[in-house]
Amino acid sequence: MKQTIENSLIKAPRLLIVEDDRQQLAQMVDWLSQREGSVYQARSSEQAQDILNQEWVDAVITDWQLPGRSGLDLIRDLRQAGFAGPLLICTGLMLSPADLRAAFDAGVDDYLRKPLNDVELNTRLNNSLQLYAHRRVLDLYATSQTEFIQFMSRKMGAGLDHMGQLHRLIAAHAEPSPEQCEASRVNEDLSRQFYQCMEWARFRFALHHIQFQRFELKQLLKSMEARFPDRAGRLLIRGGKDLFLHSDPDLLQRVLWQLIDNALRYSAGQVKLEISLLDDQRLRLMIKDSGEQLNEGQVEELLSPRQRGLGLHICQDLLRILGSTLVAQKGRKGDTQIYFELKL
Repeated sequence: MKQTIENSLIKAPRLLIVEDDRQQLAQMVDWLSQREGSVYQARSSEQAQDILNQEWVDAVITDWQLPGRSGLDLIRDLRQAGFAGPLLICTGLMLSPADLRAAFDAGVDDYLRKPLNDVELNTRLNNSLQLYAHRRVLDLYATSQTEFIQFMSRKMGAGLDHMGQLHRLIAAHAEPSPEQCEASRVNEDLSRQFYQCMEWARFRFALHHIQFQRFELKQLLKSMEARFPDRAGRLLIRGGKDLFLHSDPDLLQRVLWQLIDNALRYSAGQVKLEISLLDDQRLRLMIKDSGEQLNEGQVEELLSPRQRGLGLHICQDLLRILGSTLVAQKGRKGDTQIYFELKL
């Protein structure tokens, strides 16, 4: 039966125990040999390094005070050499807050106080192995996604570019037929959506954490005008002065860029970005366009998973991260309105 990385690491890890006290070492080996896997033993940092030069291990458990180089020195050496697995340190003397800080600064994953017991040792080891397994899975996922994006860019992107070149070559030498014109239009649309998808995928997979901060909304709105200089005459921004948000400005900026780009692209009329206060805690950002007149049913379908395009998928994804969601409605003047709300 196949096992996940997490299960195999916890059930059958390869462990190295470094302890100069023979009785304590034998006790720890006995406790940790109850599971599958391998347990290596060393009585000094130097012996531990010799083992690590010959064997691959998942985790190291070391005493702090060892003959020669200390357990803390060993941990520093391992982290500097690129060892990514769990490192646990045991001590009965180095128990002050300063000692604890020194241990974690050196790269320790967990800190065990002597006298040890088998339940605490196994529990802390399992927790550290589980976190390590999760990191490995995430690293593998990120690597596979990067490889997938690179493959798509090389294969599909190159194919779409080549097809576009062929269409332009045909148009340069002869009057293209209606079918050829339609094929060229479809190719351009697919190319645009493909590169938009690739750009989004690269950004999304690189998004490891969110940086919420307090910022003035006015600065973000200025970037809207700079983003669409060729269509600035059709873009009207109202409100947002002297307002501060606590959010991730980069994600919010990408949402607004995408919504405004969609509105300008698919509408020949004026597009408005309106910012309004709902109360002392909530802010609404609404994009209105007076282009294609849609009935209420069509407006509601804009945001359905079955109908919405890539740009709106991107916006919904980012807004979920920010704790919000898109809403679409038909305005009193027949315009299409898409908005979302954020906490001040």
